[in-house]
Amino acid sequence: MDQFGYLVDEITALRTVVDGLPDEILGGRPEPDALTMKELYGAIATLDAEVRRTRVDRIVDEEEPDLAPVDVDAEVYDAGWNDRAIDDILQEVKGARRALTERLETLPLDAWHRAATLEDETLTLFGLVHRMTKNDFQRLRDLGYRLHGAHLSEDDEPLPT
Repeated sequence: MDQFGYLVDEITALRTVVDGLPDEILGGRPEPDALTMKELYGAIATLDAEVRRTRVDRIVDEEEPDLAPVDVDAEVYDAGWNDRAIDDILQEVKGARRALTERLETLPLDAWHRAATLEDETLTLFGLVHRMTKNDFQRLRDLGYRLHGAHLSEDDEPLPT
């Protein structure tokens, strides 16, 4: 749970870097089909608020839920995240993560052993939250690589390592 909730601290720490980035970097696509930095954050907010919370509730409330896969990147791609201020996006991510973490913290121990099916795989709630954490790690790693590779100086030098 600590690692899952750590995203809130991570966003707070990154805010000083991200707040100063030009919109061309925050809203720019490194490749035509890749999500922008704003959309990557938007994907986490969307997942936490609209997908993950529902999945948790279904696992807790239903006997054998069958969870449908979600292509959050496709949803986020056209959801207008690039039109929003980065501060608003980061606030939404933090709020969605806090709400989901608080929900998970209220669950009794036996709820963590309840299972659901996702794409022909049986997952316990613990396994699902572990998968969520790994998925977030990938998105945050992508954001880190983008920050590292951003050419922010007038000399067009990459950020130091």
